Formats: sequence, C-alpha cells, structure tokens
Amino acid sequence: MTGKIRRHVGRAALALAVIVLMSASALGALIVIYGAQDQARPADVIIVLGAGEMGTQRRAQHAARLYRDGIAPFILCSGGYRGPDGRREAEVCADLARAAGVPASALVLEPRSRSTEQNARYAAEILRGRGWESAVVVSDSFHLLRARWLFAREDVTVWTSPATRLGEAGNALETLYFLLREIGALGYQGVKIALGR
Repeated sequence: MTGKIRRHVGRAALALAVIVLMSASALGALIVIYGAQDQARPADVIIVLGAGEMGTQRRAQHAARLYRDGIAPFILCSGGYRGPDGRREAEVCADLARAAGVPASALVLEPRSRSTEQNARYAAEILRGRGWESAVVVSDSFHLLRARWLFAREDVTVWTSPATRLGEAGNALETLYFLLREIGALGYQGVKIALGR
C-alpha cells in the first residue's frame, strides 16, 4: 500500500470514528432528555419492566405510587429472570406492589420475558387479550426511550414514567455504564430492525 493510499484510508477511518462518536453522543443526549420526562397520565394499565432485585424494587414502588394516584386500575409486572430466592422479576414486583398497598386483584403477571423486546411483545399480548389499549411503562430513565420504541412497534399506546433519574441509582461510573450500555442496545436494536430480524 502506497503512502498516499495509507493517508486516504487513515483520513477515512478518522472521519468514520468522528461520525460514530458524534452519533453516540447525540443518542446519549436523547436518552437523557427523554428519560428525564415523566409522561404518566391516565391509562388502562401500568407496566413495570423487570430489572433484577434492586431495579425491580425501585420500579415496583414507583408503579404502586402511580396506582395510588389513580393513573391506572391495574399493574402488569413483567420479567422472567429468577433472583437468588428463585422468584421471577414479575413475582418480586407483584410482592412489592402488594406490600405497598396494591390489591392482588389489580396485579397481572408476565413472567416469561427475558429482554426489553420480549417485555413489549408479551405485555402487548396480554393487553390485546384484555382489551386494554394504553399503558404507562415504568423503568429507569435511561431505559425509557428504547422501551417506548419497542412498545410502539407492538402498536401499544404508551407513555413513560421514570422510577429513577439518571445518576440517582448509583455513582458516576455506574451511570456512565448504564448510559453506554443503553446507547449500544439502541444501536443493536436499530441494526436488528433494519435487517428485518
């Protein structure tokens, strides 16, 4: 490879790196801005997305507050991962909601999903089966943009409500980790959809 060709390849690689960095930065800003908004409004159901023990606890408690505020008459707890005690995220969410005063009759469980995409798909099946058309989705702020996108792809009218704002649930390194992880997840989801998968 001649020196001239090497220089052209180097410039193209640098330009591509700058484009990727700028795109990731813009996406990160969009995630933060969208996640800071609480769109909660009256709906048919509040959907809580599972997130391990601590994340599910935050989200379930927030959903119980929304329920007590009259946002929706039902809470749908979603998530199929098992915790150390053997309970699935959906079961943990339901137990926490009951402890916060939500009656068992207002709780619906979706214990199969193991990803946000499956959260949206399986929850949408339940909504269609019950004749529900609208939902308030509860998750952590950094997760809401992708959750909103995936639920919209299932033709569910969705508003989002953050259980915690970016940075509230951990230190600066954890915040950066979750933000970078979400940028990657959104990029991956976009490529997957573009390829028709």
